[in-house]
Amino acid sequence: MIRRRFIITLSAVLVAAPFAAAWAEDEKKDDKKKDDKKPGQLPSPGKGLRYVRLPTIVLELWDKDGNFRMSSMDLLLLVTEEAKVSEKPLAEKMRRELNATPYEDYMASNPAPMIKASMLDLARKEVGADKVIDLLINKLIFR
Repeated sequence: MIRRRFIITLSAVLVAAPFAAAWAEDEKKDDKKKDDKKPGQLPSPGKGLRYVRLPTIVLELWDKDGNFRMSSMDLLLLVTEEAKVSEKPLAEKMRRELNATPYEDYMASNPAPMIKASMLDLARKEVGADKVIDLLINKLIFR
């Protein structure tokens, strides 16, 4: 009786083994497709578009109690291929405008939408940067 049960179990395993191997390969392929894109990776820009990385902007802000606050950000511009953007002067203008903002206004709510809107307007006013499509905040740190 034990011998018969062993033979039946063994034959079932041998018959199902190729299907199990194929199923495991399919799962590995699915996992590999999911892992191709990293979580924080930007999508590739569309045809005729490119990203322009601006130098890191470091803000030195003082609150009304006299405490020193610091914030740094990395910004990316999504522009058309023919757009000619000078990164360093634009980043310097952005830094000056953000440093002029009082700390209480800066931190009154989420500063990311305020930064995105004001810096996008500033970038579009720049000579040669009228073809700026979007501004992306790559990193925003408060210290």
